[in-house]
Amino acid sequence: MSARGGKKRSKPTSKSAKAGVLFPVGRLNRYLRRSTHHFRIGAGAPVYTAAVIEYLTAEILELAGNAARDNKKGRVTPRHILLAIANDEELHQLLKHVTIAAGGVLPKIHPELLAKKRGAKSKLLYDTPATTPPPTKKQKIENKKITAKKSTPLSKGKKNKLAKGKAKQSIPITPSTSSGSTGKVTNKTAGGITILSEKKLFLGQKLTVVQADIATIKSDAVVHPTNSSYYMGGEVGSALEKAGGKEFRKEVDDLQKNHGQLDTAGAAICPGHNFPAKYVIHVNSPGWGGSNAVSNLEKAIKNILALADEKNLASVAIPSVGSGRGGFPKQTAAETILRAISNYFVSVMASSLKQIYFVLYDMESIGVYTSELAKLD
Repeated sequence: MSARGGKKRSKPTSKSAKAGVLFPVGRLNRYLRRSTHHFRIGAGAPVYTAAVIEYLTAEILELAGNAARDNKKGRVTPRHILLAIANDEELHQLLKHVTIAAGGVLPKIHPELLAKKRGAKSKLLYDTPATTPPPTKKQKIENKKITAKKSTPLSKGKKNKLAKGKAKQSIPITPSTSSGSTGKVTNKTAGGITILSEKKLFLGQKLTVVQADIATIKSDAVVHPTNSSYYMGGEVGSALEKAGGKEFRKEVDDLQKNHGQLDTAGAAICPGHNFPAKYVIHVNSPGWGGSNAVSNLEKAIKNILALADEKNLASVAIPSVGSGRGGFPKQTAAETILRAISNYFVSVMASSLKQIYFVLYDMESIGVYTSELAKLD
């Protein structure tokens, strides 16, 4: 009570404080009344507008700060804001017609331009079984001579020439790996696998499309699309079980016993044996059909990458998850997987993953992934 007996005045409280937001509600109310229509504007309209703008600002600043940190910068620039918006699907859709001053553009090179440069120099990633090339015309003539003189005794000089000819034609078929799960190939084959398509995300991770047997690829982990009971009868499971033998089969049985069945889009990891990959990530690949098919596939990919980060892995080899037994259209599966990977790296604060391989078999899948990778922002 005051000295005159009246009520004590309370301190004035702003509309922003009452609403619990930082952006000015009163100013936005004034702008709405002055710059929009002349109909009635409710009391909640400026509050809602302030909350939405505050959320968008916080989201953009968080992603831009991550981009600045990954580029080892202590200050957020328009370039970092552009990268943050361009690599977030929803923000990119919202602000696709907005030009950010001094933001630059996204780095993009059409794959048709890169193919000519990379065709001359093939980059050896890992070793795979090589097939014997067809004999040349000269080799056919030598083979006929050797067959005709097979029954006659050979002199020492002729034996040496024959041995040299055989040595030129002999090519090792399978690489011999060291025992255990180190993945070091001691006997390299003559043939190498080339990069079919490659893209580098703005945070530094590389996405690479290759054609190979997944059991021979050099990566920290390979992904095995399976069902809830760790079924090994698919193409990837059969290749891993054949290469890993009884030791790997025992690891899978122990994982099933300790971890239990896999939920839809769930993932579990176990050590690898007798092939280059140190670990195998088993994922319950969702099937095509239903309203949650695409979201489940995105969830499966995020679970794979999260497991790899838990183990502090640097590289993962992923087959075409979902488009095999799952029945996903290859185009839809490729779009969903690439989008999930891009969103994962944008959302996490830090990741140990630096390389993602897409290991494919058929030319149709290779064409789809190469095309979708070129479209990825």
